Amino acid sequence: MVDSPVSRRRFLTSVGLASVPFAGCSASGSESEWVPVETPTDATLADVVTASTGTFAVGEDGVVLRRDSESWSVALEDGPAGAQNGLVSADVTSNGRVVWAAGDSGALGAYDTVDETVLDVSAPEGRTSSWEAIAVTGLAGSERLFLVDSSGAFLRGCRNGADVAWREPTELGTGTSVTAMAVTPLEYGYVCDTSGDVYESADAGETWTRIGIDGASVNFHDVSAVDSGHVDVAGGDGVVYRYDGGEWSRTVIGEDPIRAIARDRYDALVVDSLGRISERTFDGWVELDRVDTGNEPLGIALGTPRTPQVVVGESGMVLERRY
Repeated sequence: MVDSPVSRRRFLTSVGLASVPFAGCSASGSESEWVPVETPTDATLADVVTASTGTFAVGEDGVVLRRDSESWSVALEDGPAGAQNGLVSADVTSNGRVVWAAGDSGALGAYDTVDETVLDVSAPEGRTSSWEAIAVTGLAGSERLFLVDSSGAFLRGCRNGADVAWREPTELGTGTSVTAMAVTPLEYGYVCDTSGDVYESADAGETWTRIGIDGASVNFHDVSAVDSGHVDVAGGDGVVYRYDGGEWSRTVIGEDPIRAIARDRYDALVVDSLGRISERTFDGWVELDRVDTGNEPLGIALGTPRTPQVVVGESGMVLERRY
């Protein structure tokens, strides 16, 4: 999808089209392989997103890496505020121009991938708790921001140029640590935690309701949402759960925890803690490759015709899919 960049926590798919089957690649992986590539950092990379100008990864000490058509370079060395606070989550505007990142000690900022400028809005409303996840909807310059910390405090904001107007925070009600969030283009929100719970908001974060998952008995690590009837949650023991708006179904892909999931209308990828990468095809989930780098994967992103699919993780690890 050239004009619809996709991150691990937001997937730009129009409602009503999500029932289209996954096109994906063939069960053979279309003769592709995943290869480690050199990066200019040994910092842990926690998340990765695809923007209109390339791929961006964020991580330890506030580093932001940028991949152009050939190689990786440092876009930011020490975060939006220059404070070296770690960045743990990233997302992009719907036109792919601006990458937002959030993380430790209230770190929050935007990187304009065209102008290469930075907007720092760290510690919004004086909140210096560490953000666990960020999601973004709308076009650059007027985007809407959704933030959640590990305790379940949820904050919403609307950007107007260089300013962001924040609304009163809400609480999810989860008693355990939040691990990931996804927000659909129509601003249905989904949050998962370490106790096997998933929460849904049908009103852009005003209220939250637990929608499962009874009997899951695993930690959840990531969540994706195409629309309110197509939600996927990745967790321990190699399990991916799917929600159709009413019921959950369960698929076991492997034995090790699924660390990250990325999907859009047609494609889906997951990576587990040992570097095993699987893809959804017409025939179900198929293992593509296993790359043992000795570093745990933490994020995954779908590519475009101009950018590869990417996995990032500990110690500056980056894997790219090559054909």
